[in-house]
Amino acid sequence: MPKKFDFTVIYATSEDPKYRFTELNTHSPIIKGWKSEKNCDYPQEIILQLEKRCILNKIQILAHQYLIPSKIELFLSNEDTNVMEDVTNINWDYLGYITLSTNESTEFKSRELKSANVPKNLVTYVKLNLHTNHFNSHNKLNQVSLIAVNTLGSHIENRRSSISETEDEAKLYDIMNNPEYFSPYDDLAFLMYVDVDIAKIIKEMEVKKHLAVIRERFEYARKLKNAMVKLRVAGEKLGKYELEKHHAIEIEDYERARHKKNQMDQFRAEIYEELCVEQLMEQNGICSTNDECSDEPDSAHKNLLSPVLPKGRCPSPHQPHASSASPVHVPRFSSPKTGSPSTGSPTSLQNRGSFRRRNKSAGAIVKSTYEMYEEKPLPALRHSQTNEFLRECQIDPDLKTTSKLTEREKKQAALPILVFGSDLIEKFYSKHYCDKEDGLNQLKESLISYDGSKVHAPNKTARGTVFLLHRALRDKVFSVYSLANEVIRLFFVHFVPGRVASAEVARSVDKLLPELLTKSGDTSQRINQMAVHTILTMADCKSVRELHIIPVHLSRAVSSSTHPRLALSRAEMVEQLIINHGISTDKQSGLTCRTLSEFGSSGLHHPAEAVRKVSERILVLVYGVNPRLVRKQLPPDDDITRRNLLYRQLFHEFDKIDLQRKREALEKTRLLQQTTTALNPDCLSPEPKQNGRLGLNKSASSTNVKTAAENFQVEPPDQGKHFGLSTSESRNEIEANGLNGRTSSSASGISTPSNNSQKGDEENRQCIFCNQHETTILSVSNSMNSHYWRACPMLVRCKVCSQVIEVSALMEHLLAECEQHEQYTQCSQCSEAVRNENFQNHIKTCKELTESCIRCPLCHENLELEENCWRNHLMGENPCSKNTRIKILQQKQVKIQV
Repeated sequence: MPKKFDFTVIYATSEDPKYRFTELNTHSPIIKGWKSEKNCDYPQEIILQLEKRCILNKIQILAHQYLIPSKIELFLSNEDTNVMEDVTNINWDYLGYITLSTNESTEFKSRELKSANVPKNLVTYVKLNLHTNHFNSHNKLNQVSLIAVNTLGSHIENRRSSISETEDEAKLYDIMNNPEYFSPYDDLAFLMYVDVDIAKIIKEMEVKKHLAVIRERFEYARKLKNAMVKLRVAGEKLGKYELEKHHAIEIEDYERARHKKNQMDQFRAEIYEELCVEQLMEQNGICSTNDECSDEPDSAHKNLLSPVLPKGRCPSPHQPHASSASPVHVPRFSSPKTGSPSTGSPTSLQNRGSFRRRNKSAGAIVKSTYEMYEEKPLPALRHSQTNEFLRECQIDPDLKTTSKLTEREKKQAALPILVFGSDLIEKFYSKHYCDKEDGLNQLKESLISYDGSKVHAPNKTARGTVFLLHRALRDKVFSVYSLANEVIRLFFVHFVPGRVASAEVARSVDKLLPELLTKSGDTSQRINQMAVHTILTMADCKSVRELHIIPVHLSRAVSSSTHPRLALSRAEMVEQLIINHGISTDKQSGLTCRTLSEFGSSGLHHPAEAVRKVSERILVLVYGVNPRLVRKQLPPDDDITRRNLLYRQLFHEFDKIDLQRKREALEKTRLLQQTTTALNPDCLSPEPKQNGRLGLNKSASSTNVKTAAENFQVEPPDQGKHFGLSTSESRNEIEANGLNGRTSSSASGISTPSNNSQKGDEENRQCIFCNQHETTILSVSNSMNSHYWRACPMLVRCKVCSQVIEVSALMEHLLAECEQHEQYTQCSQCSEAVRNENFQNHIKTCKELTESCIRCPLCHENLELEENCWRNHLMGENPCSKNTRIKILQQKQVKIQV
């Protein structure tokens, strides 16, 4: 494993008296770095002598934020350090050069870290040639500066195995000398920000962690890993305290320096005690306590970033407030000061320096796992001897102004800036929640006051709004997040309708919905409930509902690995969509019986009980519309399945629904019998008797006809292909034909001829099944009873028992109430009633029933389950080809016309 090799700077062309080249010899948070003299000549040379000859693998250079050389050339030498006295006599091999950016894009507030892999060479000396500086307004004296240099390499001597060396030590040696592995604790991003003592402890813990894994002491390794993470955060905090202490010493504020020293000592002692550092280091041999499993979660330790004050001392008003952020996330400052490093801002990294050879190839650049550490932003060093960093700690939040936009942010927000102006966008990019709230309120007012005379089109305004709302949704401050949700609801409910095109609405939903779905799975109840409310409000908007985007996203099957909170929120939203919008036959809607039954079935297997309960309710709702499809998704209903408590409860609910259907069918049969017996006897003509029955006999139906006691409900006619859960097709037909357009909430909604005659409405008497007026019926039939018995196209006579029943109820009649119902079996694929002796032949030619369809028992064709489907099929323009009654009716009408 390549490791950090110490070096000594033995020569520099020039130096600033306050920033000497010896600063480059060490790495710590208080290092200021080297700076050339004012108006120096170029190139500037710096020569490093390594502590011993090694195989060099990598060089790291951390440049200044505005004293930046345009190019750095690298030279290597393998001269013997013992005989070399004059650096001018060293023979150098040219390696290549590194280019540095001007840093204008960051407004000179960040530093550039260059990490370059180099060909493996034996090296004792390294020379850096720094070329002319980049010109900028802050570097008026044409200086260049380096904050730190780091060399990483491997030992050249061969390993000699010792007789006393154990097998574990041999394995540890192999791990630590893996040429492909670079320790993150030898990186400048670590060394320049973490307290020196803490850094040493972390490096020792890294070795002990590898050894613990080799010895399979996994609990000990876990504790070491967690301690290393927490120590790194604490080390960054101590490095910040050290910087503040040195600044106090420079300005001769010794009272504050003493306070900082006490604060550091107390904080360090509490960290060591909290993390049991002495116990984990095992200086006196293996400690059995380290191998004991701890039930305490890894994050259970107290916050190590909380400021520590000496007992009995209140915080001084001039004391800088301790920030809980990592140095990678320190806020930026307005501008750097000439002659001192700027602080606190992230650096823009390039992956590695580019090497160009003059005469020969520099060799292949070796890739390693270390590259993962080169991708993260590195802040400008905060250890400069200036006041910027301390001023940031002391500044009153109320006096801070809205942060200005960087060039990168301006490019990202180009459209919102064009629509709303820079002032509003700067508030959204501000680091203060008050500014963000003001920005959201201004955006809200802009949407409310928008009119057609605005300069920008609604689509462009919508796109800019969605960009800002998407950013605000990710804010961690609840007041900002809450206000963003409010503006989203306002946007879709009041701004979008009639203004924004469907394509732009779809784009807006696609942008916001993933973020809202993520928030709906948040463990905080107020956050997830607000996200759920916003999603359902969006789904209720007509312009969004027509796109079917939200139901399709929500009704996707959940896996057992889905987070319980997210799965529960999705299931609850799907249930609410079913209640609000109903179940659809549109395959693109995401709310079809098949999609919902698959979603509910997947939720039944989720480990969270709350998710299973909601999924059970969804299946019960779908079962009320399509029982066959729901049962197809579940195991067979038998004794073995019912041993499972969940399935037992679910099938019990199904049994209740089936029982209710049978009751409704019996009630409808009773109403049909009352209609027949209530006919005027004078108008009856003798009809053939069979088995002692005359007229209409009772019939069974699977439709949902409800009596007044069962709170009959009517589905609104504007539902189109959507239908409510408490209604069904046949019931709507009967009610629509009941009182000839008269609205009523009476018992059953069925009006018989006798009822009409009692009310004196003789002219409006009609057939309750086919809606033909009595005058038309009597022109082709002798009486109403004869019409029911022979001619009504909505009725059919059972060929087995000769009962007159509705065509829609024929299959249920054959399976349940016919005298020979034992001779019939229901086919599971097409739901038809088939005679037992013909069942095997039927299976071979059976056509499966299509989703959201019903099967005609006469012609065996599938019918779309929609309003008046039976009347359209039996009496429409192209009536059922197997309906003999419609043919007889047409023949009689032709004879009368002739």
